[in-house]
Amino acid sequence: MSQVEQLVPIPLTDGSTLRATVHRPATDEPVPVVLALTPYPIDAARQEMGESELVARGLAVVVVALRGTGASEGAFVPWQGHVEDAHAVIEWCARQPWSSGSVVGWGRSYLAQTQLYLASTGHPALRAMHLGVCPGDPVGIIYRGGAVVLGSALNWATAMTRGELMRAAARGEDVSAELVEWEALAADPDAAARTAPLAGFPLLNRRFPAWRDWMTHPAGDPWWRQWALPPRPAVPTMFVAGWHDLFRDLTLREFTTAQHPDSRLVVGPWGHGLPAQAMGEVDYGRAAARGAEQAGADGVEFLVAHATGAPDDVTGPRVRVFVMGENAWRDLDTWPPRDTVSTTWHLAPGGRLASEAADGSAEPSTFVFDPRDPVLTIGGPNLFARGDTARGTGQWDQRPLDHRPDVLRFMSPPLDEDVTVIGDVVVRLWAATDALDTDWTAKLVDVHPDGTALAVLDGISRVREVLGELVPPGEVREVAVELGATAHTFRAGHRLRLDVSSSNFPRFDPNPGTGAGAGVTARSKFRVAHQRVRHDAAHPSRLVLPVAP
Repeated sequence: MSQVEQLVPIPLTDGSTLRATVHRPATDEPVPVVLALTPYPIDAARQEMGESELVARGLAVVVVALRGTGASEGAFVPWQGHVEDAHAVIEWCARQPWSSGSVVGWGRSYLAQTQLYLASTGHPALRAMHLGVCPGDPVGIIYRGGAVVLGSALNWATAMTRGELMRAAARGEDVSAELVEWEALAADPDAAARTAPLAGFPLLNRRFPAWRDWMTHPAGDPWWRQWALPPRPAVPTMFVAGWHDLFRDLTLREFTTAQHPDSRLVVGPWGHGLPAQAMGEVDYGRAAARGAEQAGADGVEFLVAHATGAPDDVTGPRVRVFVMGENAWRDLDTWPPRDTVSTTWHLAPGGRLASEAADGSAEPSTFVFDPRDPVLTIGGPNLFARGDTARGTGQWDQRPLDHRPDVLRFMSPPLDEDVTVIGDVVVRLWAATDALDTDWTAKLVDVHPDGTALAVLDGISRVREVLGELVPPGEVREVAVELGATAHTFRAGHRLRLDVSSSNFPRFDPNPGTGAGAGVTARSKFRVAHQRVRHDAAHPSRLVLPVAP
């Protein structure tokens, strides 16, 4: 038996009130609390966290609508006030007569990030956290390699705008005209992403003004410091990540800084949604599905053990990753693994990836980049409104892009043996442009014997942001393009391929080539860029892989 209370008031220090749903066992004994804070509908979080099972295990579940969301008072501004509000909420949870004073946190996506703000309060009641697809520092949500993570960020801003319209309607405002405006915006997200300047969405600027702030403050702008995650004490945390999730590298970074020896990490072949067996064009088999089920069960055990003061009951490997390609789980002592060997493949003339560096001079590889006609995104770690089935997320065949002359392709000979890559992959390009600024994109591709070319990782580097300055047109510089982390086996007989270009749209915003971003640049100002990638002895452009034994 259990009891559920809705719209439970939680007072804040400034006089505002948050509203929560409280579901607790029917017992006279005080019980531990599982706490979640959400900007989304409370019932969705309750269902996703497996509330009934947690209550059946003797824990109370408290799900709170963040300030300015649901039935809570105030205005929602992303990341604003979360530390103070989270402290008031956990203090409230710890002091309730039905509470034992022990609190554990749960969250996925934005809900996971609110837990990081909660942990930074250092409140002694917080015993552990379970965090899935966890964002880290806010700037890393909106920017990657200095470029806007456009399709995913615009999708989220559009969804949050509709939520604000619904709240306004509930207050009695006439939002009928704005709902028509919203439907036009949401009907074709790829067309919306072509808007320039990107800061020029009237509806978003009225109802979700954070969007304009993001588009007018580049990644290196000191403005972002006000939203940075505060330092936090070590708290036992179970992290669950997906190789195809847009927050993959942010989650891994939070795990490596978690400090507590009882923290755990599970990474599967999943996207941002609930874990499953297939993603993109790949079915990873029952091992992926069973791993998802096991991660869910382990998450419940992790929370229950720490909430009840029995952390020694938590067993299993500290790090568990799914190795794509061989479609099997591998247990590790730490992340990243210590025993990988840094292996270099060199870009070479004729579109070759070579194991040896060039020993002389060679003509550069060149292409022309028009930001008004960017290379289209096919797969990757995205959260697009158009969804996974529209080549939005995961591993997809890259051959539909073979006709593009603005993509350089470098391919290895067939591999003599399996090559397993576990860890962070980086591409180092010696390159130049005649534009005032440019992007360099790179994509690691697994080419099968039948020609299928499945993308494994991608990344981008906006030169002015990564190097911290505008490079004079024509000047050759070395630029690192971080592709992020993976665990993938390239099978014997397959080929490694590296695709180099200057765009990946709408995953990232196209660089106008003017020295300013698409957030503030009109489409009429976009300029064509002539690109050069060097790969000679003096300029060894290369792909660096962490190869596991």
